[in-house]
Amino acid sequence: MLRYKIYIFLLGCVAISPVCISQKVKVHAFMENRKSSTSGDTIYYDFSRSLTWADFKGRPVENYFAGAVTASGFAFDSQIDFDGTSIYLNIGVYTFFTKNDSWKKPQIHSDYHLLHEQHHFDLTMIGSEKFIDEIQKAHFTKDNYTKLLTSIFDKVYKENMDIQHLYDAQTNHSINVEKQLEWNKKIADEIQKLKQSVAIKE
Repeated sequence: MLRYKIYIFLLGCVAISPVCISQKVKVHAFMENRKSSTSGDTIYYDFSRSLTWADFKGRPVENYFAGAVTASGFAFDSQIDFDGTSIYLNIGVYTFFTKNDSWKKPQIHSDYHLLHEQHHFDLTMIGSEKFIDEIQKAHFTKDNYTKLLTSIFDKVYKENMDIQHLYDAQTNHSINVEKQLEWNKKIADEIQKLKQSVAIKE
């Protein structure tokens, strides 16, 4: 089961000369390489670091139907700069998991169920990459960048939520083993492609 959290951070803006109002914005969207702190509440997505049950530090809701809840999301920082001739929009995207908002019941401890929760986090990462792809396709100007960026984020967020809900519905929250195995392969394949893509960009 997934509880999905989104935080949006929009940082900084410089004054733009009126002559540049309709000028196209040069966009650089990228996945931020944030590092998790072992003592912190936030785990940033890392291809080499899978979730463990010890990461689920929240208090279980005993009368809730699910055996575990994953709290994950993606967010971005953005900054617009002007060098006198060109406008630059830099957008850093990151995917995160919050320990104290994620929980499991005492009877839930298998690798099978942990993988189900890991895949919620994986789907969130896939959503963040889709957000970057949509940004790169968009036509930003000084006038529309704030509204358009928010619009793209909202669109991708909804699509990702729909996929997260479909995953839970088809697997019946991991109870349907056959469907769970199908999704395991599907998500693993997508993550492998994404991992290779990120490696090429680096």
